[in-house]
Amino acid sequence: MSETVPCATDVLRAHHIPYTYWYEYALRHYGSKTVLFSVYLLVDSVTASNTCLQSAGWVPGEVPMYTSQYYDPAIDEQVVLGYPGIESSHVVLMDAHTWADITPSAAADDRDHYPTLVQLYNALAQRFLDTDCFDHRQHLTVQIAYMYMHCPVLATPEFLARLPADIQQFHLDYLSDDLRMNAPKTVAHERMIRDRARSGDWRLMPEGSVSLGGLPVPHELEAQWAAEIEKKYRDRYPEVEEEYDDEDEYGYHDSNIAASSAVAPVEAGH
Repeated sequence: MSETVPCATDVLRAHHIPYTYWYEYALRHYGSKTVLFSVYLLVDSVTASNTCLQSAGWVPGEVPMYTSQYYDPAIDEQVVLGYPGIESSHVVLMDAHTWADITPSAAADDRDHYPTLVQLYNALAQRFLDTDCFDHRQHLTVQIAYMYMHCPVLATPEFLARLPADIQQFHLDYLSDDLRMNAPKTVAHERMIRDRARSGDWRLMPEGSVSLGGLPVPHELEAQWAAEIEKKYRDRYPEVEEEYDDEDEYGYHDSNIAASSAVAPVEAGH
């Protein structure tokens, strides 16, 4: 954001208004390489935060047209602000109370306004299961996928142990890569598991719960598609096979290109 624009979070802290960084800013805090878009903040009071920032010069605005469905229209109160004359100054205020176990901080230090990694994951995953808005769930799919791609600690037993019991199987199923997690059939399956975990009637399945329900990932079919694409690639560009028969200077082989082309449509990401 330009130096001529006062920092929105500085203004909020100066007025003792609690906030928590959300989405891309929170992801980057934990090592994600995602691009920073608008500044998303979860706040105790959208009205109070909006009034505070407008008194400091912000005006009602709109998020960029490429923005995905970052809120659930059925439950989320949200306001978009921009600073006059500054294109990339969007601040999005969202009510924190609709996100599981998120309590915005009123600390004087801006570094204390990030959720813990467990809080971030849990709130995104719980909302993923709660929402009935398909486009919003797609947005959450991307956010969660970035965490798995860029935060290695998610694969550790310690992270699993710190998660609330009702979302641990969701995490294990995501790690297993055996279920299409955003498919309605899988969402219903994971909701059932969460309900059972909350009632104490669920035993964790470390290998994943695909055997009990949800929409399975067709690994054999995907492998077949990858092989077919690789064959077509080699048949069409035989000279490439000779040139790159060994790994190139970057350590990649042409089969990696073909395989990633086959898998990319079924993976979540920007």
